[in-house]
Amino acid sequence: MRLPDPHRSRAVFIGVGGYRHLPQLRGVHAGAAELRNVLTDERYGSLAPRHSLLVPENAGREEIGRTLATAAGEADDLLLVYFAGHGIYLNELYLTFADTRSEEVRFTGMEYRVVADLVRDSDASSKIVILDCCYSGRALAQRMSAVTDLAAEVDIEGAAILTSAPPNRSSNVLDGERYPAYTLRLLDALRNGIPGAPELLNITALHRHVRRAAKAQGLPEPQALSHLSLDELGLVRNRAVQPQQSTAAESFPKDPAPGTRTPTQPPAPAPPKAGPAALEEIARSAKSAQPAERAQAYQQLLGEIAAGRVHPGPIHPGPARPQPQPSQAEAPHKGLRAALTFGLHLAYGPLMAFFVVAVVHDLVAGDTTRSPLGTTGYVVAGVVLMAVAAVFVGLTEFAVLPRNKTFSSAGVGSFLAGVGSVLAVDLNFWPLAISAIAVGGCIGIIRALRRSVSTT
Repeated sequence: MRLPDPHRSRAVFIGVGGYRHLPQLRGVHAGAAELRNVLTDERYGSLAPRHSLLVPENAGREEIGRTLATAAGEADDLLLVYFAGHGIYLNELYLTFADTRSEEVRFTGMEYRVVADLVRDSDASSKIVILDCCYSGRALAQRMSAVTDLAAEVDIEGAAILTSAPPNRSSNVLDGERYPAYTLRLLDALRNGIPGAPELLNITALHRHVRRAAKAQGLPEPQALSHLSLDELGLVRNRAVQPQQSTAAESFPKDPAPGTRTPTQPPAPAPPKAGPAALEEIARSAKSAQPAERAQAYQQLLGEIAAGRVHPGPIHPGPARPQPQPSQAEAPHKGLRAALTFGLHLAYGPLMAFFVVAVVHDLVAGDTTRSPLGTTGYVVAGVVLMAVAAVFVGLTEFAVLPRNKTFSSAGVGSFLAGVGSVLAVDLNFWPLAISAIAVGGCIGIIRALRRSVSTT
């Protein structure tokens, strides 16, 4: 198990309690601030303070959206998003901000699917979303787009979603408590540690502890959905683990003095076991070809562990499962695939531009000099399109505009630049090639600048 790389990870903490048009929530922003302090603790935490942003409580939809997009675009290792505040369900889950009006939530709040899309499209290898709001359990089945569901993609994307309540339950701020109930119990596990847990606390251990504490006090039962790979990622060091337990001196105890007797410890009681039928059903679901069924099997396994019917020991015998490391022979192939993919994106743009301009050329005039625009008009139009391509590439690479695998900055940028170069110069091969090379170089420079800024 490892901790995330603080230089390549990003976190956004949103806590809204001071509403102008909705009921006030006590201690919500303070809870978000305290969670940030714990996760960025120099000794026990794992995140860098300068890469962990606490959003101002009075921030609106535009500022929060821009902050989330920037963090999602910069994160390479871990992307963590925490939200606490009012949640409103109106055919889908909406997150609310200081100026949100319940009757205008579609315009003054933010659909959770927008947050999920940003998280899903991030290049981060691990992604964690924590929601402490009413109806937050809706996020586990929230439709992200017409064809994509983040909850069904955790098996592919390496994501985790933690919610404070089931889909139809509200979250609580209990009388006499400083922070919201779910956040307070999560902070308790982070600040005080979990006895008996490993040295590094992962999402599974934290969720199990918070869930048991909530059920014991009659609170709404927290929900979680997590990819198995996140079991190898710790968020904080377990403060309940004594340092001397892991020292070399403790691993090799001294021999007793002659004539003395050492007390013997009684064997630990065997952990409770689940029935074979239950384990077989979970095992069958875990081997399903559908990511949603595999994710549901993991959720059922968490429930069995939390209820004490399954102990992790018998399920994961032997030493920890080693993480697959790319061999020296595979590394060049991985880089070659990335280069070919990027080159393909650059190539299909000019190709489409060639066909588009050729068709328009034949349909409109057959010769640009006899078209209504004239030669000067085509040159001006081409220069404008190339400027638009440069602006699009810059905004997309800096995560101001959304990007995905189909409409990438390389593909769309080279298409616009290709059309512009053909209009401004001529319908030949070399203007298309120059436009693709220019777009590729521009993207390379921008990405190099982003990485140099994020590592300083």
